[in-house]
Amino acid sequence: MSTRRIISTLSYTTFFGLCVILTVRVAARADAAKYDPCAPGRDPVATTTCERRPIDLVICLDTSGSMEALIDSARARLWDIVTSLSHARPTPDLRVGLLTYGSPSRSTASQGWVVRQIDLTSDLDTVYGKMMSFGTDGGDEFVGWVLHEAIDSINWSRDPRALKLLFVAGNESADQARDVFDFRREVATARTRGITVNSIYAGDRSAGIAERWEEVAACGGGHYSAIDMRCGTIQIETPQDRVLFELNMKLNATYVPFGDAGRSGAANQAAQDANAEQLGRASGASRVAAKATALYQNSRWDLVDAVTKGEVELKKMKEADLPAPMRRMAPADRDQYLEQARANRAEIQRQIATVSAEREAVLRAEKDKVGGGKTALDDAVLAAIRKQASEQGFKFE
Repeated sequence: MSTRRIISTLSYTTFFGLCVILTVRVAARADAAKYDPCAPGRDPVATTTCERRPIDLVICLDTSGSMEALIDSARARLWDIVTSLSHARPTPDLRVGLLTYGSPSRSTASQGWVVRQIDLTSDLDTVYGKMMSFGTDGGDEFVGWVLHEAIDSINWSRDPRALKLLFVAGNESADQARDVFDFRREVATARTRGITVNSIYAGDRSAGIAERWEEVAACGGGHYSAIDMRCGTIQIETPQDRVLFELNMKLNATYVPFGDAGRSGAANQAAQDANAEQLGRASGASRVAAKATALYQNSRWDLVDAVTKGEVELKKMKEADLPAPMRRMAPADRDQYLEQARANRAEIQRQIATVSAEREAVLRAEKDKVGGGKTALDDAVLAAIRKQASEQGFKFE
C-alpha cells in the first residue's frame, strides 16, 4: 500500500472514530438530561443538586404596639415569599435572619429595644417558630439602631456571589435616636459590605417619605415601599387547599428523623404546620407549597436531606443515631430504605407543585378583587428581591 493510501485510510479511520465518540457523548448527555432535574426545561422542585447561589435575607420588624397587623402579615406571607424565591435560577441557597425592635418587654434601653431573634439560618421552621412566638407592645422605634445590629452582628455570607438583602419595616420616624445610630451612616456601611437595604413603611406613602423611610432605601441602594398592613393578612381559600393538606400528611411521612435533633426537628415541623393553619387555610396551604421546593431543607434532623446534601455518610453513622426502623437493617437495606423515602418525597413534592400551580392561578384571579390593588408586605418584599436579584444575575421562571 502506498504511503498516500495509508495516510488516507488513517485519516478516515480517525475521522470515523471521532464521529462515533462525539455521537456517543451527545447521546449520553441527552440521556443524562432526561434524569437531570437541573437540565434546561426540567422541574427542579425536589432537587438539591442544582447549581445553587447564596441569598441572605434579613428582616427587621417593628414590634411596637401599632404593628400587630404587620407581624401577622409577615407570619401569613413568609411561605409565599419562599415559594416565589424557589423559582429563581440559579436555585437560591436561602438563609433567613430575623430582628425586632420597639418592644420594651423584650429588650432594654441600652440595647435600643432591639432583639436579634435569630441569626441567618436555612432552618426555615425555626425562623417561622420564632416569628410566631413574639407579640407587640409599646416602645420607641430606633431604625438606625436595628440597622446597626443587623449589619454588624449577623453572620452574613462571605461568598462573593451571595446576594445580601436587608429589609426594615415600621411606621415611625426613621430619624429617632440618630445621635446614637444615624441610619445614613449605617446603610453606608452596609453598602461597603455588599448589603442592600430596603425599607417598608406601614402606612401612607407620602407619610413614609416625610418620615425619611424613602431616604433609608435611597441611601441603602434599595427599594422603598409603602404597604397596607392588613392587606397581607387576608386569607383567600381555594378548592386546592384540601388536597394540599392531604399531600402534606404524606410528605411529612417521608422524613426520617435521626440523632439527637431528630425528634425535636420532626415535632417542630408539625408545630409549624399547625401554626400556619392557625392563621388560616390560605397560610397553611402556602406553607405546604413551600415545603415542596428546594429551599425547604432539614438536613439538621432529617436523614434524607442530610445524606443528599453530603453532610452525613450513612455507612459511617453510629447505630444509636439511626432511626429505630433502620438499626437492625443490613447496610444495603438501609440504603434502599432511604432511597425509597427520597423517591416517595420527590413524587409527593411533584404532586404538590402541580396542585400549587393550579391554586396560584385561582389566587391571582381573586387577589386584586379582595385586596383592592393595595400593596401587601409580600408584594413589597418580592418586588424588591426580584429586581435586585435580577440585577445580580438571577433569572425567574
